Amino acid sequence: MITIKDVAKEAGVSVSTASRALNNNPRISATTIEKVKKIAKELDYKPNASAKTLSLGKANEIGVIYPVTADEDPANPFHIDLMRGINTALQLKNFVLSVAICQTEEALLNNVKRMVEQSQIHDFLLLYSKADDVVTNYLRKQELNFVIIGEPTNENDRFIDNDNILAGREVTEFMFNQYNAKHPLFLRSTYNWEYEKKRELGYQQVMSTKSGSSPLIYKLEKNDNKVAIDKYMKHHFEIDAIIGADDIELLSFYHLLKDNQHIKNIPAICFNNSRLISLAGPTVNKVDLRPRELGKKAVELLFDSELRKATVGFDII
Repeated sequence: MITIKDVAKEAGVSVSTASRALNNNPRISATTIEKVKKIAKELDYKPNASAKTLSLGKANEIGVIYPVTADEDPANPFHIDLMRGINTALQLKNFVLSVAICQTEEALLNNVKRMVEQSQIHDFLLLYSKADDVVTNYLRKQELNFVIIGEPTNENDRFIDNDNILAGREVTEFMFNQYNAKHPLFLRSTYNWEYEKKRELGYQQVMSTKSGSSPLIYKLEKNDNKVAIDKYMKHHFEIDAIIGADDIELLSFYHLLKDNQHIKNIPAICFNNSRLISLAGPTVNKVDLRPRELGKKAVELLFDSELRKATVGFDII
């Protein structure tokens, strides 16, 4: 097995110089870096991940931080597909995943601190964007490398996202044009996630241009019940289409009104093309947000300090 000693001997340099050259240390000349890398490639040298970790003072791991969720909350299919894309990209770079997922902000912050202080993880992907988030504030203060999946609330943060305002507009126009809707309902959660706010904004922009149509927005709460939603729908009997800001909200909405045949016949569309939403029936259109591509490009952005942001498209299907 070829070792760093073999590379150093062939290049005529010390082991420490060879190691620094392979890690692009700025103290090593460009000529030496090129020479060492060429020899390493010719010898088919594979760096030892543990040794590299020690030499750089950081782990060959990426921390992935989930949004705070309650124990009883269902797993979000969008996050699962994101993780598949992230993991695929990291395997090519010989990095592994370390996940932080907790039920409170305090527990999540402590988890991330342990990842930094004990595991020497200095690179993070956040699967959410939230104003005044304690975890994001900590990462900024520690000057750690991180990328947010979603549009950030701080303009200096690096991020990757879909254009959710555009998506909100195009989806709303789609319901008007495809189903001749006049009074589409925008369904979202009460969590106030940035992506929901942006999609709602796009919806609002289109509704403001439609004569005789007013925005109708329902925020689905955890303790909502069939009676409350039935009452809302009867009061707004003119609703002729449903736009779900997320597949989980739309499925929860349908579950609460499973005996309401009228709801099942109203055309609907939701963000996220998950297998889960196929349970809602053939009347539901979907927006493919390309989560696996988002995950892969998030990793690329994390390792490219020259880039601040990237955008991934979407498809209405």
